[in-house]
Amino acid sequence: MYRVVILLLFTNLFFMLHSTGNIAKYINLKYSFLSYSMIYVLLFLTIAEGIRWYFSDKRKEQENECLDCEHGHVHVNEHHHHHDEKTLSKGKKIKKFLAYTLVLIPAVSGVVLPVATLNSKLVDAKGFSFPALEDSSDKYGMHQVLNPDMSQFMGKDAFLDLVSKESKSYVGKNEFTLRDEDYLVGLEVLYNYMGKFAGKTLTMKGFTYNGPNLKSNQIFLLRFGIIHCVADSGAFGMMLEFPKDIHIPNDQWYEVTGKVDMVYYPPMKAKIPVIKVTSYKTIAKPNDPYVYRNSLN
Repeated sequence: MYRVVILLLFTNLFFMLHSTGNIAKYINLKYSFLSYSMIYVLLFLTIAEGIRWYFSDKRKEQENECLDCEHGHVHVNEHHHHHDEKTLSKGKKIKKFLAYTLVLIPAVSGVVLPVATLNSKLVDAKGFSFPALEDSSDKYGMHQVLNPDMSQFMGKDAFLDLVSKESKSYVGKNEFTLRDEDYLVGLEVLYNYMGKFAGKTLTMKGFTYNGPNLKSNQIFLLRFGIIHCVADSGAFGMMLEFPKDIHIPNDQWYEVTGKVDMVYYPPMKAKIPVIKVTSYKTIAKPNDPYVYRNSLN
């Protein structure tokens, strides 16, 4: 019976994630067919386990009826034997209850608890470091910010070839916009070919983040990007530089337009691109605040 309940709850969990659209906050949507298929797999297993449990319960009832019909002598050692069996059975039931309870926690909490959206607090928690520019030898265990470095997933040489091909869609333009569907691709090109974008007009949107060692007219504009799943997510974006001092708190959503330039950022010990803002406006938080890497080929 416990197995039927567990399978039913997990079926409901996957169904709710897809019906509400919250699945996009855990995985890249290009993999959603895998989790979607789990609804049918789990439903099939639930039905199969329900049938097995029903016939197993019927069989036990028949066996108990047969035992009640039998008569025999009762011995003292049999009494002790039955007592030991009851003690062992009770212990097994407690262990089984605890095991099933632990399994039930994610199935229930995944539906009951609200889904939290990643924001600037996670950037603070993981640290605002830039392993791609710092030439760190341990890139795989570090949280990415600003520049989406896909070389971690496909090798450095293959990644550089990819960016070279992608750059052809951007380098020749004097004005371009980082849209949701090509946000990560555009940033990859921009960070790897910064010099070719100097003086060009860029429009982008994201949430604000007051990073370390910024001037009074500077702030970062970021989007959380998901490569495969939320475990490999990073806060990607650019520095903004306004004509005058600003005071904007974290996690405010803006759309900005400005000229691309380069600036040396001491905490990262490297030059990074910056948007010298010419116009900006506040916007509502998007229904899907994340951006995704749709392709690596």
